[in-house]
Amino acid sequence: MTTPFFLPARLRRQAIAAALACAAGLPVAQAAVNPSEAPDPGGSFSNINYGSSGNVFQLTPLVFIAGLGSAGNPASVTGLNPALSFGVQVGGAGTSLLTIDYRITNLSTTDSFSQLRFMVFANPDGEQTHYLDQVSETWGPAGTGDAVRREVHAFSNDPFDSIPGRFSANANLTDGAPDAACLAATGCDAVMGLQWNADTLGPNKSFTVRLALSDNGQSISGRSLSFAGVGAGASSLTVSGTVAVVPEPSTWAMALAGLVAVGSLARRRSAARQG
Repeated sequence: MTTPFFLPARLRRQAIAAALACAAGLPVAQAAVNPSEAPDPGGSFSNINYGSSGNVFQLTPLVFIAGLGSAGNPASVTGLNPALSFGVQVGGAGTSLLTIDYRITNLSTTDSFSQLRFMVFANPDGEQTHYLDQVSETWGPAGTGDAVRREVHAFSNDPFDSIPGRFSANANLTDGAPDAACLAATGCDAVMGLQWNADTLGPNKSFTVRLALSDNGQSISGRSLSFAGVGAGASSLTVSGTVAVVPEPSTWAMALAGLVAVGSLARRRSAARQG
């Protein structure tokens, strides 16, 4: 980002403490990952603090579902069909591993939805004085639940909203390794996106993305992106996530009740034969 940013008192204290620790040759302790406020109805965050002097200045989810128009924030897209609902839940706030669960639920008992594509866009800045990060990634073959696409660009080479804009236009990210400037030791002012897909969302099932932000290198999947500030603060952020399509709890309860009924019937038939 290029706009001036003034640190809250808490972060100023952290930055001063980090500078003193560096001057004394002591290891710099990482701070917790913590949203400054709750997400908006569309699931976006305006600011998430991490490490000794880092911020995610914007974290925005977008979703595409076949037949429901173009991509948009999940609350807007799911709001086009009364059978769909959207929710977001935060876990681990104030620890080194923050998780954000985005959940799209099919409330219908008969209808299915196809071609779900979910993207999370972020603007991480690991060292706030000049917003430069050195980017690295773990991006092997996709495992179950891993992100299927990613984009990482230098802000100077990529208009701020072009990743969300391309997703809205094409319902896909442009998959590829980070820009060379972001991989270099001098770093870049990075913007990034991750995408997950599901072919079908059947009746009484939920499409759930768990996004994880860690300031100590933790990853919850086999594919992750890491951003390390190149300045004195040297804050780091690892972004990873998984997706699952799971039955709603009520569906599990009905299935369990059915199994119990079948088991009871089998026991009665067995007792009748023995009698």
